[in-house]
Amino acid sequence: MLSGSPFKGKFYMVTGGGSGLGLEISRKLASYGANIYILGRDREKLAGAKKLIEESGTECNFFPVDIREFEQVRKIVDDIFSSSGMDGLVNNAAGNFISRTEDLSMNAFLSVINIVMNGSINITLETGKRWIESKRKGVVLSILTTYAETGSAYVIPSAAAKGGLSTFTRSIAVEWGPKGIRANGIAPGPFKTEGAWKNLIPDQSFEDYLIKKNPSRRLGTTEEISELAAYLLSDFSSFINGEVIRIDGGEYLRGAGEFNDLSMLPEDVWDRMKERRKKQ
Repeated sequence: MLSGSPFKGKFYMVTGGGSGLGLEISRKLASYGANIYILGRDREKLAGAKKLIEESGTECNFFPVDIREFEQVRKIVDDIFSSSGMDGLVNNAAGNFISRTEDLSMNAFLSVINIVMNGSINITLETGKRWIESKRKGVVLSILTTYAETGSAYVIPSAAAKGGLSTFTRSIAVEWGPKGIRANGIAPGPFKTEGAWKNLIPDQSFEDYLIKKNPSRRLGTTEEISELAAYLLSDFSSFINGEVIRIDGGEYLRGAGEFNDLSMLPEDVWDRMKERRKKQ
């Protein structure tokens, strides 16, 4: 989508940047000239990700951290702003699993909500305060989900957390917009990443179902999300603020229409209905 080095000389932080979508977004930003900070809890994964990101010729630093811990986050953000500063933040760290809600303990709820919502808000606030104090422009991009707006059975901790983060994103966009800080979100549909598929897809039949019901008849690719993320973090999208962009091949809209499942009707039924209309 972009070309050249639009992020040259800029610094971006990506939470959950050691693997999966966070790593792909980091590599995409680096390919456009950005210097990257990645956060995560697994030092070994972060070290491996650093090598991959730096293949683009830019610098990557990593910080093993639990973003739920206020003091850890505050110290890291202080260190970054005392050196290079930061131009953008990607809230990507997440946790999710499928379960009947009555089978969940409160600890199961908190394990997701504290990372997805509380951790993301924690690091956004610490970063935003320093942007405001230094009168530096910035942009926050949160990775959400299509069911953040509607809710979803069997992933209720994630739905609650992503829904809260979505509302936070839209709210902070209005409050911080006059201070030169934008906030947007990306709501992915079915994208085959290692972490998501391991925790959310029970078997091949469900993957086949996701493909069949999608109007685009396929799954998304991390390349498509990372390109969209790069655009929303760039100055080319400077008038987009407070938006959550769905990228799902039309899945959300297909599920919303009451009669959309008529696509499953066989051809002979359609032919009979056509003849009936002509008679009427």
